[in-house]
Amino acid sequence: MNSLTKLILIGLLVLGGCSQPPSGPIAVSASTVPLSDINLAAIGRVAPKGRVQDREYNDLPVVTNLIAHGKEAVPYLISKLGDETKIEGHVFDHWYEVRVGDVALVILTDFFTDSRWQNTTVPGVGWDEFLERGTNPDLTAEQVLQNYITRHGRKKIQQRWQETWREYGSKVFWDENEKCFKPTP
Repeated sequence: MNSLTKLILIGLLVLGGCSQPPSGPIAVSASTVPLSDINLAAIGRVAPKGRVQDREYNDLPVVTNLIAHGKEAVPYLISKLGDETKIEGHVFDHWYEVRVGDVALVILTDFFTDSRWQNTTVPGVGWDEFLERGTNPDLTAEQVLQNYITRHGRKKIQQRWQETWREYGSKVFWDENEKCFKPTP
């Protein structure tokens, strides 16, 4: 139990006048988790189908917490793009190893992909276009990323996302129906 959950539990006991803690789990609103406390390395397994925010495929507290922060989550994710901390355990199917920066990039890409998984909502941020896949359809997503990093480095990924955010950040909102960030009409 993390310290925030303990604090909320104590508050509930005091306010509610209970002499014993509740027997079941306590639901904590995602918005109560400070952005700086969201640990991308704790994302867990991401389903091979859908976007990270598609709850029918994924139910990831890390993603839920990011969404609860709205547009503030985007600069946070951009700040993590250069993080080379290796994540232990299984995250993405068919990936040899995953870094925190990789998770941040996948989440950003998914957050700006429409609900049909076909188009990005802002130009140039789709996985293949952004990472310059080229004409080889046989490369895995991990290989495409690693090839880009070898050529340009993680810093270039972060710089390009910063430029994109400078251009579109004031124009986007979270579309609850599409479950993605979209520019205002």
